This record gives sequence, structure tokens and C-alpha cells, in this order.
Amino acid sequence: MTVAPFSPARPETPAPLGAYVHFPFCVAKCAYCAFVTRSYDADLAERYVAALETELRYFPEACAAAPLAFSARRADTLYFGGGTPSRLTPRQLERLLTACRAVFDFAPDTEITLEINPGDAQADRLAAYRALGVTRLSLGVQSFLDDDLALTGRDHRAREARQAFRAARRAGFDNVSLDLIAGLPGQTLAAWRANLREALDLEPEHLSLYLLEVKENTTLARQLAAARLPPLDDDLAAEMYLTLLEMTARAGFDAYEISNFARPGYRARHNLKYWTDAPYAAFGVGAHGYDGVERYWNSDRLEDYLARIGERRQAIAERTRRSPRERWQEALMLGLRLAEGVSPSALQARYGIDLSDYAPALGDLRAAGLVEIAPDRLRLTVRGRLLSNEVFVAFY
Repeated sequence: MTVAPFSPARPETPAPLGAYVHFPFCVAKCAYCAFVTRSYDADLAERYVAALETELRYFPEACAAAPLAFSARRADTLYFGGGTPSRLTPRQLERLLTACRAVFDFAPDTEITLEINPGDAQADRLAAYRALGVTRLSLGVQSFLDDDLALTGRDHRAREARQAFRAARRAGFDNVSLDLIAGLPGQTLAAWRANLREALDLEPEHLSLYLLEVKENTTLARQLAAARLPPLDDDLAAEMYLTLLEMTARAGFDAYEISNFARPGYRARHNLKYWTDAPYAAFGVGAHGYDGVERYWNSDRLEDYLARIGERRQAIAERTRRSPRERWQEALMLGLRLAEGVSPSALQARYGIDLSDYAPALGDLRAAGLVEIAPDRLRLTVRGRLLSNEVFVAFY
């Protein structure tokens, strides 16, 4: 099918956008993972990198009628996610960075993040990534306990995670984020505390600490449904979340988003675009982008993605144009994930929707202790962070 060009109204003062590049290949699929991934195959990965280069090269043509944020192509973040983008060889990453830099006018202080698996953190690979301009690593630790790693199907062990962090430091990376998961089946509060202590002792700049979400059609969902694993304990998960708030605060981290914690000056700038309704372009199989009005996504089947790129040089499968109210709802929901919450007047000025339209729901949420209301500010309480989905649904 022929995909129409972007055609939303142009903003007067476009903010720099972010760029996301998806690399779907993994050595093994994790039990909890619902992302678009494939088993690593060197030949197929090489074909895929070539397709990404083509998609990037023809991006200006694909969005010739884009809002100004896209047509100007000013950017200040670039994120390589997956999958396991650390399966990219340094030469492949260099090719993709060259393609990105040919398309986007990157700011001098652009944040370039690469997700990395601990098993890929060889010294020469890390040094090459750093020399190519990667400024930030997101290290997928998930747990410092081998039993947890075996349960989730991770292909590394805790010792490798520790070694990977130290190798990143030796390679010159001074902005490293660690990912950990709380609430795994059978995980105890003591084990979670031990995980957090180990992560904090390494002194990273950023932590992404997630409560487990069981997605449909994942190995973990099937194991739980078949009672092959202990059932999840919501009360224990809540206690784990309160524990991580306490321990990260004591260590000097800012709990700036529901699941993300940073030392001063080290918030994840690319992810902040998602939470602040900023535009971001997306490339690769299953990648989702947002041009300021429309959300769009590429085909999520690798063979179809490759065929689309070969035939028409872009792979957009669907796009959806949001109404002002839908955009307001999304901006509110995403903004409430941030510790500072949202400014109702700013949202009204941008989307034309008044928060007072939801006064009854807002009153119920406040009475339940889920939100705080201050002059031109709405934010979640700690209890609201734990029950954020209940807050969000009240505005739909």
C-alpha cells in the first residue's frame, strides 16, 4: 500500500527531536520479553543493518510534509535499543551513526545511548563504541542474583554484570545506567535489598528499576499460568517499590520518574521526550515514532520490514492521528509519570482541554490519596505511583 506523507499542522517553535534505532537480534529471548526480537544470525543482521541505512537515507523523502520538528531534523538524542544492540559490530554501528548524522542535525551535546548486554562488554568493543561517539550505556543487568537470571532466561551471570560495569568505566563511559527488575516470582524482599545495595555500591549515574509486568504470550506468562512458578505477590511488590524509593533517595538519586532514578544532571534525556510529549523519529522493525500529532509504527515482522524497505524505502505499517483530547490524555498520563507532574494550564494552552472537565474524577483521586494538587501543578503521590494505572484510567 502507499503511505501518505505526514500532514499535521506545523508547530511554530519546534523542539529538537529524538531518534530511536531498533536492533531486534538477541542471543536468547528473555522469559518476560514482549518486544520485537529475533535470534541473532550474523548474515541476517548484516541485511538488517543495510536496510536501516536505506530507511535512514530516505527518511527526508518519507516525511517531506512532516511537521517542522521533523522537516528541520534538528535532534539532540539518539537511542539504540532492542533486542540487543550491543550485538552490532563496531563497524555496523559506525555505518548506522554515519547514516544518522547524514539525516539529522545533531546538537554538539547530543546524548547517544546504546543498550548493552553484560555478555557483550568486551574491552575492545566498548572502546570502539566510545570512540564512535556513544555517550551513554544502558546495561541490562536485571539482577545481581544468578537464580533470578536463570529464571528470566538471561544469557549472562551476575559476575559478568559486575565485570561489564567496571569495563565500561575503564573504556571511559561516565554515564552508565543499570536496569533491575523487582517482583520476580519467588523473589524475597531481602534479595531485592541485596540487588539494590549491589547496584548502588557500583555508583552508576542512573538506575531504571522496574516492577515486573507480565505480558501476554511471553514464556513467563505461560509458566505462571501453568503454576510452574510461584504466584506474584502484589503486596510484596509494593513493599519492594517503597524500599527502592528509600534506598535510592538515601544514596542521592532523584526519583524523577516512576521507574527511573538519576544523580543530578543524569536524567535520561531521550526517554524524557516520551514523557514530555516531544517528537521522536523511529527506525527499524516494529519501531514506534511520533511526529507531534500522529503516532506511527513500522511493520513488526522482520521479513515484511526488509521487503518494504527494499520495495519502497520505508516500512510504516500504520499511523494514527490523535484528536486534541486524545493528545491531552496521553500528555497527561505520560507527564504524571514524572515526579514534577504536569502543569494543567500548559496542557490546556497546547491542547485546548481544561482539567476541570474531570473535576469529579480528580476529587475522587485526591480523596484516595493518589494525587496532589498545587497551584498549576498536578502530580502523583507515592501511593499514586504504586497505583498509577488507576489514576490514568480516570482521565479516559
